[in-house]
Amino acid sequence: TADSKKMLQKERRGTLFIDTQRKLNFYLRALWGRDFFLRPTAADYEGFKPYIDHFVMHLPDAVDDIEGVSGLALYRAQAAHLAAHIQYTRAPISAEQLSPAQLFFIGLVEDARVEYLAIQDFPGLQKLWGNLLNVEQSQNVEHAGLLKLEQFARCLHDASLKNDDEQLDALAVRFHENIATQSQNNQFSWDLGMELFHVFAEKREVPSLRILESIRLPYRDDNRFVWEFEEFDFLAHGAEYIPASQRQVRRYVSAVEMANEVDCELAGDDAQEIWICSTKFMPYEDAGEATVSFNEMWGKDPVSEPYHYQEWDYQVQLYRPDWSTVYEYRPKKGDPDDIDNILQEYKPVAHRIRQIIDLLSPAGVQRVRNMEDGDEIDINAAVDAMIAIRMGEQPNTRITMRNVIKNRDLAVTVLLDLSESTNDVIEGSDKTVLDLTREAATLVATAINGIGDPFAIHGFASDGRHDVQYFRFKNFNQPFDDEAKSRLAGMKGGLSTRMGAAMRHAAQHLLKQPERRKLLLLVTDGEPSDIDERDPQHLRHDTRKAVDELWSRGVMTYCLTLDANADSYVKRIFGENNYTIIDHVDRLPEKLPTLFASLTR
Repeated sequence: TADSKKMLQKERRGTLFIDTQRKLNFYLRALWGRDFFLRPTAADYEGFKPYIDHFVMHLPDAVDDIEGVSGLALYRAQAAHLAAHIQYTRAPISAEQLSPAQLFFIGLVEDARVEYLAIQDFPGLQKLWGNLLNVEQSQNVEHAGLLKLEQFARCLHDASLKNDDEQLDALAVRFHENIATQSQNNQFSWDLGMELFHVFAEKREVPSLRILESIRLPYRDDNRFVWEFEEFDFLAHGAEYIPASQRQVRRYVSAVEMANEVDCELAGDDAQEIWICSTKFMPYEDAGEATVSFNEMWGKDPVSEPYHYQEWDYQVQLYRPDWSTVYEYRPKKGDPDDIDNILQEYKPVAHRIRQIIDLLSPAGVQRVRNMEDGDEIDINAAVDAMIAIRMGEQPNTRITMRNVIKNRDLAVTVLLDLSESTNDVIEGSDKTVLDLTREAATLVATAINGIGDPFAIHGFASDGRHDVQYFRFKNFNQPFDDEAKSRLAGMKGGLSTRMGAAMRHAAQHLLKQPERRKLLLLVTDGEPSDIDERDPQHLRHDTRKAVDELWSRGVMTYCLTLDANADSYVKRIFGENNYTIIDHVDRLPEKLPTLFASLTR
């Protein structure tokens, strides 16, 4: 059984990791004054080497004595070498356009560099590593180049040793002469490692990768920590490492498992496990009258990483760097049939939308006639010109034509204001501003979807500068299907209107689109405001600055405001011809598609 195999593995001969882990932790802490994360790894196959993965040091679960060197000393040498990489590898080395053999040669020099730095701080490590480097291995070497590399590794460790090769001796001498001044720069390892590779390549003595990986340096790692194969932020990943045992886990469980564990509903955000019921499981305490499931009652939707944006301070005429923070929240879902009912309710507007689609749809290739410098001759115009010449009249010189491709190169983001004021009921109607905003977004989405322009529908609200909430109801690469309609149907209003940060974040998504022309269509019912800003002019000036920033980056911004008193500020923010004020809010659904058509004709 699996348990019996595990017990047999624990009882294997040699020095076990489980018996030495605490000693190694104290040993490394005594040297560098910090904690390192050690983890055992099954080393029951030939060629295993220790390695570092996400700043966790993986050591073999058991080791054997090596010709007079105890297993504990071998563990100490391995742990100290891995810790030296973590301490002294300040930046990764780019592995682009390097062969595996070149990576190995550069890594051999990099190992010597970090060991040199560690020995400068703790001279006793030279003896620890030297004992393992100088062990006489009993098995024969299947390649002469591998024996030279082992001798070269000893020479880099001890300057008094010599190689049998003059070129390798010269490289070892250069290493010891320059390491004192170049020890902080791993570019030195790259340069010397490539020279070492070329020495072997000129003599055609470069071993195969299989032979290189069998080098007899028992405490060295596989150097995966050294290389940069893709973009990686060392500071972001290394400063605050969270061990795997402390990471939060999301588990999808059955209704039976959820029913047996409902007593843990008061767990906070630091819970080690979050259980998600795969079915809509209602609590049984309400005797069948429950209206929300366990997931809706206690669940917490995941939030994106923070996006920081600058904000313009008009009083000092400078930007406040990283002043506002935007988080992307997952929109709540509603009934997609509500969106289909909107299209039924506005049938006359839908008919007008079909006319807009016919007018604005790309017409493909069209012939433009009556041109002086076209691509080809228009036969009918040429015949008319010849007739005019024969009759002694002045001919028309525009006898050419050109084939022109008529297409639309436009991407659109419809940004909806979801502040608390959108919950107000329209005078003389039973609908709220949010209901009309949803209906208008549905109709304009139908129009844009029919034309074929890529578009997105996003919304925003804010709770101070530290929490600007951003919702993506439909993305550019997502069809306008039931999934997007359900998110649009579940749209809710609340909080405030920090407009500049939301527009800057919307532009980040819009600028990723390949289309040449980009339009940000903002639908709002009031001026920019937030709970932490007492000066009403601050956010107005910041929004104006955001409009200028977006214009300079090729994004046109247009505001459709439902505020009847917007004349006092909207023109100064968006420009003279870049806004429309709708006095009768109930006309918003029919106005928005027509406005989009006039903007993009």
